[in-house]
Amino acid sequence: MAYQTEHYHETTRFRCMEYLHRQSDSLSLNMVGMERCAPGKAYGPASRAGYHLHVVLTGEGTLEVNGQHTTLHSGQIFLEKPGEVTHYYAHRDNPWTYCWVTFSGDKAEYYMRQAGFGDGVNTANSYVDTDQFYDLANQLLARPELNLANDLRRLGLLYQFISLAVESNDRSSSGHRNAEYSPDSYVDHALDFIRNNYASIKVADISNYIGINRSYFTNIFKQRVGVSPREFLISLKLRESAQLLVSSDLPVQDISRRVGYDNPLTFSKMFKRAYGVSPKHYRSQPEEERRPLPELPAGRSRQ
Repeated sequence: MAYQTEHYHETTRFRCMEYLHRQSDSLSLNMVGMERCAPGKAYGPASRAGYHLHVVLTGEGTLEVNGQHTTLHSGQIFLEKPGEVTHYYAHRDNPWTYCWVTFSGDKAEYYMRQAGFGDGVNTANSYVDTDQFYDLANQLLARPELNLANDLRRLGLLYQFISLAVESNDRSSSGHRNAEYSPDSYVDHALDFIRNNYASIKVADISNYIGINRSYFTNIFKQRVGVSPREFLISLKLRESAQLLVSSDLPVQDISRRVGYDNPLTFSKMFKRAYGVSPKHYRSQPEEERRPLPELPAGRSRQ
């Protein structure tokens, strides 16, 4: 984009800030910068401590890691890992402009793996707008003063920068996101969401909400709860409707809508399938003749 090129080239040629404070053992920002490189400008070969995450904003360049050469261009990301010997240099006719963050901490390697930089992987395409990385780098550079408030603000911006890299990797896999938490954690989260929103959601909404592939979600849910997410959702709706029938004077059509069935006829069919009688008949039955409310499978979730 011509606008981007002009925009970045109006930026000062080289800006960099190095930070002394260590904000967190899990993750700490060591340096941030951006540069419009001169033709052929090179770094290395050398190895450095910490992780150096670069986002190419415009132009081209080459990265060498362990003898492997990769030509990079605008819209791509590259990572220098601790202890790896790297060498990178700008294209002579179309030199790159990039921004970067340098960080370390107990969680640094884990976050980079979630961003797609596993063993032997140092480059990736950006599936998010690189302007977002640029804006965050600018915000980091705008807060150079060493004080606690700025330390915390910069740490938050660093997490945003890394989260964009993770989001980019998620998008690159066409929705087949890696599972980042235990199956029990996903199921707990899903059950809470279903119980709080059962009247207005579909199964796709549940898997989207917790952020994992629908097929994987369905499998782990059924293994731990005993029924599929769809079956659990229907059971919950019908159980709630049965309780409303005997505890309120609401018309059947109102109860139908309240539990998420816009069509009262569909609701009546589903209810009769579960309880053996229509909603109206269920309401008029003596208590001792009503089919007991089925217990909802709880799996290993919180109660």
